[in-house]
Amino acid sequence: MNLVALYRGIITLILGVLFQISSNSQTISFKCNNTTLHKNDFLSISITFSKDGKKEFNAYKNYQFPDIADMVKSHTYFNEKEGSEKTYSIVQWYEPIKVGPKSIPAISVQTKNKTFTNPPFTVTILSTDSDTPIEPPVEAWLGKTKLQLEVPEIEWHLESNVTTSYILQPIHITGYILTPFEKNIPFTFIESHLQKEVLKKKIKNNNCLVQERSVSGEFKMDTLRIDGRKYLKMIVLDQFIFPQKPIDIDIPATEWYVYAYKKGTNDEGIVRLAEKYTIKDNGMSIQVKELPSFPAKKIIPAGSFYIKDYLTEKRIRNGQATFLTIVLETNADPSSIGTFEFISSDIELMSEEFVSQKIIEGEQWRVRKELKFQINPLRSGQYLMRDAFMYIYFNTGTKKYDTLYPKSILNVYGERVHESNAMLTNDEFYNRYTHQTNNKLYIAKENDLFNHLANLIILVMLVVTAILVIKK
Repeated sequence: MNLVALYRGIITLILGVLFQISSNSQTISFKCNNTTLHKNDFLSISITFSKDGKKEFNAYKNYQFPDIADMVKSHTYFNEKEGSEKTYSIVQWYEPIKVGPKSIPAISVQTKNKTFTNPPFTVTILSTDSDTPIEPPVEAWLGKTKLQLEVPEIEWHLESNVTTSYILQPIHITGYILTPFEKNIPFTFIESHLQKEVLKKKIKNNNCLVQERSVSGEFKMDTLRIDGRKYLKMIVLDQFIFPQKPIDIDIPATEWYVYAYKKGTNDEGIVRLAEKYTIKDNGMSIQVKELPSFPAKKIIPAGSFYIKDYLTEKRIRNGQATFLTIVLETNADPSSIGTFEFISSDIELMSEEFVSQKIIEGEQWRVRKELKFQINPLRSGQYLMRDAFMYIYFNTGTKKYDTLYPKSILNVYGERVHESNAMLTNDEFYNRYTHQTNNKLYIAKENDLFNHLANLIILVMLVVTAILVIKK
């Protein structure tokens, strides 16, 4: 009895080892037809299963080869080679759209005992055509396969953040493509850069200044949820326009196109033929209104304004100068921001400096402008900077004219020093010299002045007389 059990165990072990050897003998290989192609050549990538790989081959008939930028999947072939050396292969063909280097991602195939991986590589598409282009083979089953367009879930939108606005106010225009985050039906972007340029020309208005927002690459990606479903938002156009006069901005209907696919399936393969698919959005109109009348004939900026100000020194001696720095932040047209108006008769405005102006990155349009004023109070006391500077603007929130004032307070003490000390300088020698010397002006009496002059005349006469005597 024990011998029978031992015999069965040995047989089972031998069969297991043989099965393991058979399983490990299976190999999977990858092949690319060429790494340098003409622009009318097709790229092919194949996965070949050898030995007893029919099971994996059938399982991988649903395998989706990776998408390659600027290339379109065209034909997929399932090849079975019978005989003494059985092989099974899946061949994917790609049609190039643009010339230049193309990055091919890694491809991995998982079997029961091992993972086979083809590392990433690069294919270069030349700008020239070939007289004998490489194309997918023409098989008999292709003509018998019915093709049906797979309509992708994709939407095109061109939007404005407002329908009414005032002159010199930013209007945010965005054009974007919306597609479900989990994309099931494939499509391919084509001629995106060319489409963007056409789009800009179509919506351009000669009465508006345009400020482009940077879109890295071809698209700026974002995600959002609509009715609980996650979508990918691909922004292709992002700009602010600033109308310079009251007008009606009419933007016509716009469109965007991609490649969708006509697909046909056969036992011997899958064929996908690219077809141009256009998505559209309706036009829109934006009303731009004039600002209410203002007594003075000058450009009044419009928008939301915020101010921050500070003094270099909050307490100074009478006769000295200091600096007032004002930082404005607004959503107005940069060319209309201007500067603060000086209105004080108790302070001398010695200089005004434009320090900087920059656009703040963010979803909303924001501009930050920094100004610096050198001021010299004329007497001792407390000075409110709001009594010296003001900034008039049209508040688009309240729809009224409003005024901004700096909040800083300057304290001036002591008797007034000489005017030469009022100027500020960064020269160390000058500062040290003026600090160590007494800057009083000594005024000589008139009699002393005449005495000095008479003595000088007598001295000159003596010198002349001495010269004449010597010559004799």
